[in-house]
Amino acid sequence: MKLKLDLHTHCQEAFMLQPPTIHLIGEIIAAVKAKGLAGIGVTEHGNRHYGQKVKEIVETYYGGEILVIPGHEIDVGAVQIVELFLPNNSVFRFLAHPGYPADLRIDKGLHGIELENSLHNHHIDKELVRRLADKHDLLLLCNSDAHQLESIGQAYNEISLDELYARATPLQLSTQQSVQQMREMLKTIAASRRRTRGR
Repeated sequence: MKLKLDLHTHCQEAFMLQPPTIHLIGEIIAAVKAKGLAGIGVTEHGNRHYGQKVKEIVETYYGGEILVIPGHEIDVGAVQIVELFLPNNSVFRFLAHPGYPADLRIDKGLHGIELENSLHNHHIDKELVRRLADKHDLLLLCNSDAHQLESIGQAYNEISLDELYARATPLQLSTQQSVQQMREMLKTIAASRRRTRGR
């Protein structure tokens, strides 16, 4: 079943970094429902726990009125990646606002790429993104990147969870891949330092 989902939001920033409370989560639910969405991805910068807490409050105190997919937005080199932690214990990773803050780069392990990002649309070369999505078999996404409640749903996807599941990486495998990527990055840094010292 297709759902209207905005998979890239920053609810904590919308509340000036306050911790999630039952009252604040009620405001998030109201904003999501006002835009006719079934749910959101809560993807704070470098904070994977905030989205999980929002999900717990929605399920415990609001009977799961909306779908909350916890995640976070992380810096990987000069680009920003959103990781969504799906209900089937897998991770869906997509490139956020391609072209910002640096040139567009496709990393291994990506499952999607933003074609639209309400906050950064002027940075996105849509034709290039479409070509790269086709070349790398990436799911095209439209998200708000909302940092204010009223911005939630300015862009959204009509997508099924099964479409995300089909591309996502099992959580255990994703962690192993991240460790391997970190090792490779550390080797590259060490090699670079050795070359610098040899000059």
